Amino acid sequence: MKPDHFLHRRHFIKTFTFATVYSSLLGKTWTDIFAAEIKPLTTSSVGVLRLNLQNFPALLNESGSVRLAINPLRGGPPSGPVPDGQFYPVIINRAANNVFHALNSRCAHEGCAVDPFDASSSVMICPCHGSEYAIDGKRLSGPAPPQSALTRYTVSFDGQDTVQVQIPNLGYSVIGSNVQGVGNGSPRFRLDFRAFRKVDYEVRFRESLDLAPASIPFSTTSNGPADQTVFTSATTTNVSLFVERSSAAGFYTIAILVTEI
Repeated sequence: MKPDHFLHRRHFIKTFTFATVYSSLLGKTWTDIFAAEIKPLTTSSVGVLRLNLQNFPALLNESGSVRLAINPLRGGPPSGPVPDGQFYPVIINRAANNVFHALNSRCAHEGCAVDPFDASSSVMICPCHGSEYAIDGKRLSGPAPPQSALTRYTVSFDGQDTVQVQIPNLGYSVIGSNVQGVGNGSPRFRLDFRAFRKVDYEVRFRESLDLAPASIPFSTTSNGPADQTVFTSATTTNVSLFVERSSAAGFYTIAILVTEI
């Protein structure tokens, strides 16, 4: 759940509470070890997005805003933009007194993805038909129904540099298991999870909780070359990824690549 790196359009890696397994020679799965770092939610249908504000300069100031795409956007006015998949971009706004608002960007009018908050005009605008929303998601004007608002997500701020957002229906669990090497091949670790359509996944590993996770290559078969770095499925389906066992113990994470747009 930690921001990582950014390109021309900022990218970062986020992971979810239920997306980590603990690997050992005995094949144990994580329990209390990981809970010491992150308190798991009670339902695996909720994904937890954690942002370090230092990686998002706009959120360091009042009226700052970012929009984070889980699925790519397609189309444009008047019929779009809409996500190519089931997840709309998440808008995170910083209001006065260190209050943060996390919002589903789906416009209440006809479902276009609303733009981030514009501090100069103090509104978020739907690019399709001009509906306007306040920093907290309330509808201000336009063809969206008068009492409508952008859907709000549960958000918390630690008072320093971390914002955490709970996103419904985006949680997923990962099951890890040891796989014997094929022929003279080295042992592998298998990661099973349910992948969402048009979402980019990356496998990350760290030997202990005090180390930063690093991206590692994987294979989609037990004996194929482990030379892939990003996995994307055309449909929502169960997936198995295979990684080389580089150490006796450690934490494997299935991470989602999200784009700031």
